[in-house]
Amino acid sequence: MATISLYLSSQDKKLIKNYAKSKNMSASDFLRSVAIEKIEDDLDNQIYEKSLQEYRDNPQDVSLDALRKELSLYC
Repeated sequence: MATISLYLSSQDKKLIKNYAKSKNMSASDFLRSVAIEKIEDDLDNQIYEKSLQEYRDNPQDVSLDALRKELSLYC
């Protein structure tokens, strides 16, 4: 496993350690989960923005029946 070092004020370190402890997590596990969650949120936002732009460039409505038919291929 790789290591990443962070420089924090003593206040920030205490805050992070105490918060992680309150969630029954190590500071390392907490920071890892926060970083991964942030990356996932940013990727989701990028996909949303791309999809929104594609719709604005070529707006198409899909009927509920057509959507059900398409989804039935997967369910």
